[in-house]
Amino acid sequence: MTETDVSTLLDPAHWSDLVSAALVGTDRRTLGGDAATGLLSQAARTVVAARVGAPPRHFDGTLPEPMPADPRPPIPAAAAIRLRSILDSFPKYLPEWLAAVRAAGYRLPPAYFPELLGAARTNTLIRPDLAAVLGAAGRWLASTANAYRYILREPRGTLSPEDRRSPDPDDRLAYAAGLFLEDPAAGRRLVRESWADERVPVKLGLLALLDRYPHESDLDFLDALAKDPSKQVRDEATLVAASVRHRLEKPAARDFTAEVSRIISAHGFGREMHNFVMSRADEPWPEDGSRLLLLSLATHAARGDRSVAWSGWLVEQILTAVGDHAPVSLCHDAARLVHEQTLHPDGEPLRVDITRVDFTAVHAQLEYRRQMLLELAPPAPTPETAAHSPEPRREDR
Repeated sequence: MTETDVSTLLDPAHWSDLVSAALVGTDRRTLGGDAATGLLSQAARTVVAARVGAPPRHFDGTLPEPMPADPRPPIPAAAAIRLRSILDSFPKYLPEWLAAVRAAGYRLPPAYFPELLGAARTNTLIRPDLAAVLGAAGRWLASTANAYRYILREPRGTLSPEDRRSPDPDDRLAYAAGLFLEDPAAGRRLVRESWADERVPVKLGLLALLDRYPHESDLDFLDALAKDPSKQVRDEATLVAASVRHRLEKPAARDFTAEVSRIISAHGFGREMHNFVMSRADEPWPEDGSRLLLLSLATHAARGDRSVAWSGWLVEQILTAVGDHAPVSLCHDAARLVHEQTLHPDGEPLRVDITRVDFTAVHAQLEYRRQMLLELAPPAPTPETAAHSPEPRREDR
């Protein structure tokens, strides 16, 4: 069939004629030739045409701009496979992975953009790193879907005066977010200086930045917004002020290593250690404190020290936190503990009760993260690449 034939068969009026002929009877309405055979034949042709599809229609509108090219190198193939694993099974490692991609200067396959933008709708902590990793290509996609527009309000690398003067609220907020990232004090000055001239959507975005970067000097400004003409702004300012106060009133964080040592000596691996570890789950842990926590846990387990408070569930949670937040350099310590649990060298082996402490799981977590970061490391120079490297200029030496 030609395109004209297909278009005729797919015309809704043609199908209506076939239905009418079938309803009133072929003896009263003929379609050429043998009435019944002709009706069935044309119905069959119409169904086939519908399944095959219609020819493309002529488009008279303006085509959208294509996605901008990204000059950065693509992530290695192993890192792309790892990203699929993280998204499917280990989303808790996505913030660390994105930060490593950003530091390495790689670009991501566009096929992952929608899923990552969907994840950042609820996980606001990854938005700055995700915006930097997706770059202009990610902003291009976000501009086509309202569900992803939040990424347009994140920092865009180099501060652009055009964004600051733009009538688009997203551009203005992206500039403010970038300024807060580089100089929070300058960002606060910008909020106060521009507040009276901003529209409600921009004001709400600026309040979100004050909440992201809490500072005591913002409280008077937030309290004064109780008189803002917009009820939405007034309500949001009240919530942000309460959030800022709550975080500022929290006592200063104690030294991680010293606090781990104190809790082990006084309380062992019970509720207090669990609460402390969970309170520091949103920050990187120091290597010395993490190692002290891991090795002390092994020592107490090996001794079967019943004088120390112990709970299997709490210990499991502490070990999981070590695997998630400790430096990956502890992978070797965890591997040694696994070795001592499972092998029996000459002499008295370390008596670790593996029903109470399982170091295999924490080693697997640390090893997963270690490999995750190694896949994003730049390749080490080989003698061949070094031989072809240009000689540095005198002024560069």
